[in-house]
Amino acid sequence: MHRIHFTADDLARVRVAPTLGPMAETLFSLYTLRGRAEETMFGGWRRRVRGALDSRFAVLAAITPARLPSFDMAFLAGQGRDLAESAETFLASPRQAVRAELDFYAGHHGRVPAALAGIVESLDVRREVLSTVDAYHHAAVGPHWGRIRAHLDAERAQRGTILLDRGVDGLLSSLHPSIRWIPPTLHINAGDQFDADFTLDGRGLLLVSSFFLRFPLVMYEPGDPADCILFYPAVLGVDHAVGIWTGGPSRRALANLLGRTRASVLTAIADGVTTTGALARRMDISSAAISQHTAVLREAGLITTRRHHGSVLHHPTQTGLTLLDQHDTPRLTALTPPVQPLATDPPSSVHPRGG
Repeated sequence: MHRIHFTADDLARVRVAPTLGPMAETLFSLYTLRGRAEETMFGGWRRRVRGALDSRFAVLAAITPARLPSFDMAFLAGQGRDLAESAETFLASPRQAVRAELDFYAGHHGRVPAALAGIVESLDVRREVLSTVDAYHHAAVGPHWGRIRAHLDAERAQRGTILLDRGVDGLLSSLHPSIRWIPPTLHINAGDQFDADFTLDGRGLLLVSSFFLRFPLVMYEPGDPADCILFYPAVLGVDHAVGIWTGGPSRRALANLLGRTRASVLTAIADGVTTTGALARRMDISSAAISQHTAVLREAGLITTRRHHGSVLHHPTQTGLTLLDQHDTPRLTALTPPVQPLATDPPSSVHPRGG
């Protein structure tokens, strides 16, 4: 059992976020990719994704091994609206923070896997890992991200309604069957994992819903367990899953509305390709042409544009995501002859490390 102890100050600082972003959900999806849990909702997705993976994706199994804990890349990448922002945070992570995560991993697994060797000191190794995660995202999560994000936004809105109707007590009491609120302590069923106590020290707690995590997870900094995040599974039924995997009518309707290239630019931005240069490379057109298309999408209220550390980043608006929800999901294509490096059972209980 894990216990999170609240003071009055902590209760006043409970916050709810819909997601940490596409990077975190992409990493969490590796848990769901393993095994056969909730087959009616994830079975088809698993088969498609496993068919698109090859031996180059072995690093994913190193990041999220069959037995917890994982290498907590999601914590190091932090909250980001897109993959580029989270990747930048991960690349900038202090060496001591990365080393602490890797030491924690090695302490429980007995060694550091070859795929993660050098990740503390070498930016090239970090970039190589990020490149693999990016490729996996675009195969497994990116085609569905707009609908997944909309589902998580709806989950947060529902939690807000519970908070307004029933207060913090009602919010903490309704998160998940494995989470029990016995004031002033939140009890999280940890299965066979060791007991752990977390004292928040007045910082409050961030609650984050997840589409792919189907068990609660406490994520925290090894040197400062008071600064923790509780992930809980978003409510998900078969009807929700069907809508996310299948989408709506043909992409042709969206292309007819916006033009084929502009529709592809909007889709790419929703998938996490956010800089002008990256969009130009993906679309195989000039940066000047991308700028023209993004200007039209921005004027139509389908995207927003902002500067971040010298880069210009484009993000879909809710209107843009809603529009994308009306077209179907691109089919996965195999990268090379398929293997199934992640086809083992998922963890069945919570663990005080994430990612």
